[in-house]
Amino acid sequence: MSKFSKGKKRKDPAISTAALPDIVFMLLFFFMVTTVFKEKESKRLEIDKVSIKETIDLEKNVKAAYYWIGKVPGEYTAKGEPLYKTQLDDDLINDNSEIRNYLNKLKKNPEFAQVWDSKFFNVFKVDKKTKMRLVREIQDELKEAEAFKVVYSVKKDKKK
Repeated sequence: MSKFSKGKKRKDPAISTAALPDIVFMLLFFFMVTTVFKEKESKRLEIDKVSIKETIDLEKNVKAAYYWIGKVPGEYTAKGEPLYKTQLDDDLINDNSEIRNYLNKLKKNPEFAQVWDSKFFNVFKVDKKTKMRLVREIQDELKEAEAFKVVYSVKKDKKK
């Protein structure tokens, strides 16, 4: 018969951490490869893309207000023409004076206040069939709110 010893307890072997840096690196690499950055898009308006040949790229961490100007799907004016409206960030605007109120609120936010004159931009994405009158009205509201930097976002021409 065998004897079991009660006096000595066995220690569990320690977990080896030699492969831990390799595992962390593989996870980091996996998430870097699989992450997809989404471009901001209008959720409520249809916008036909306009293209130009010369573009300027903005920095990634720029503070901006995004304006989408385009036709509202399924809505028409009394004359039967498509109804064009403005979407500021995530909200449809009924009256352009709402833009000034929104920008004044942003100006009071400490995060935006420190970059207001230097790195704050108003980014326009405009349907190519939009009347310039609507764009001009929005620009006038930006002047009233003292938000002078305007960038027109366009689709890059891939012919070259």
